[in-house]
Amino acid sequence: MDKADLRLLASCVREHRGPVLVSILAGLVFQGASIVLPDLIKQGLDEGVVAGDRGSLVVWALIILGMTLVSVGGLIGMLWSAVTYSTTAAGQLRERLLEHVLTLDRAAEQFGAGDLAIRGTRDVDAVRAWLAGIASLVSGACGFVAIVVAIALLDPLLAVVGLAMVPLIAVASVFYPKRMSAVNADLSAAHGRRADAVENLLTGAESVRGLGAERVLVDAHHRDSAEVTAHTFRVARVAADWAALAPFIPAAGTAIGLAVGGPAVASGTLSIGGLVAFTTWMTMLSGWVGMLTMRFNQIVQARTAARRITEVLRTEPAVREPEQPVALPARGELELRGVDLPGDVLSERVAPGEFVAVTGPLGSGKTRLTRLLCRLDDPARGEVRYGGVDLRSAELAEVRRRITYVPQRPAMVSGTIAENLALGQPGCTLGELRAACRAAAIDAEFESFSDGYETAVGERGGTLSGGQRQRLALARGMLAGGEVLVLDDVTSAVDIATERTMLTNLRSWATETRTTVVFATHRDAVLEEADRVLTLPSRTLVPAGAVDG
Repeated sequence: MDKADLRLLASCVREHRGPVLVSILAGLVFQGASIVLPDLIKQGLDEGVVAGDRGSLVVWALIILGMTLVSVGGLIGMLWSAVTYSTTAAGQLRERLLEHVLTLDRAAEQFGAGDLAIRGTRDVDAVRAWLAGIASLVSGACGFVAIVVAIALLDPLLAVVGLAMVPLIAVASVFYPKRMSAVNADLSAAHGRRADAVENLLTGAESVRGLGAERVLVDAHHRDSAEVTAHTFRVARVAADWAALAPFIPAAGTAIGLAVGGPAVASGTLSIGGLVAFTTWMTMLSGWVGMLTMRFNQIVQARTAARRITEVLRTEPAVREPEQPVALPARGELELRGVDLPGDVLSERVAPGEFVAVTGPLGSGKTRLTRLLCRLDDPARGEVRYGGVDLRSAELAEVRRRITYVPQRPAMVSGTIAENLALGQPGCTLGELRAACRAAAIDAEFESFSDGYETAVGERGGTLSGGQRQRLALARGMLAGGEVLVLDDVTSAVDIATERTMLTNLRSWATETRTTVVFATHRDAVLEEADRVLTLPSRTLVPAGAVDG
């Protein structure tokens, strides 16, 4: 049976074993002092309460106070260590998850964006909560055993009462975790679906508003929210039953113990202090069972979360790093050798500094070609080479640094224009930003804003028009400083005059920097500006029902 979830949780503990051990030791100090306190109170009552002897009572009071301070110190140490290492471990796990997601490219499409967000937030937090509770789980379990032993030493009959509760608690501790695991898995999946619905609602509402279809997105969100609510109630019912039954069992034992211990006190075989110690220990036992129940619940939630996180971490990217990377040359031709496209097998060379336009009808593979050139995808057949080196042999980071891709619908991050321009190049000066924007024919518009380059672009660049986002992305691509600039129809959202300015500036910039430009488009102005045009053939379609031969 695959135990990947347990291995993930174990690795989190192993990487922070020092602080985890400190927290456990502090927890044992807390539990030990807490368990000793009822016995000290027993002795204080039995030996300290003596007529005419206040000194003995003061001594016992000071001893009890000292043990209380030890208990408090242990609790502080346990909680401080637990919060420190659990927060650090959760941050590292979240970073590991997000870094892996960034490598997945198309492989990430099997997960919704909202679902991935839930895995990186709610699920990681579930692991953090479990990590923070390890010390109290271990020390609480040890305290549970110690209390049973203490009661046995106090009175064998009371020990029987205490031990009789253990099987009942064990049965509850076996049944409820399994039930909780099932309902928690359903709840996590429902949260993921609702997060996807929220993502669709926030990003798609504007584009479908003209169709009057916003209601469809809202209704889908309401259905997913209702599902989350239903699963939340199921989890709450199981948790409530578990939380109510678990402390009830030792509480019932306390009542039975009083019924048994009362006659023992009357007969003189048990002291008043002993009976007080028993009831105190049983009360502590009830509280600790509640705490252990919560910790076992956290284990269930953490395993469910770890399983979901592991699903992502196990997903292999479509484009992988080579085992032994080969360095790309400083300059070289961009070459296609027998590369499969929807309608053709392509072999072409693009010289350094050349401006090549790629055109063709819908479905001919223009966007597919741009993704192959910067290794966002790998060809099913053939090779893409730079300076004679197959891109699959080079380190991905170097390929992406040397060959810059600007998509037709670029992504923007929440922040300012300057921050979006300088993504990947945080050391850029304002002068460099302005020069790149001037080349992309967007500088005048940005500088006309009241806050200039410090203007906030809004979520996903919502305050900018489609054409402004395209030109910002083009400027960002120029700032990246790659030897090859691959553009996917980045003038599709601008007017003809702006397009002409962009192309004139782009040509001058490319000539000056000796940057190779590959521009996939169907726009006439781009085709006229290019050194040469590569036309892809139309995709061959087979009529439905046709039979080979």
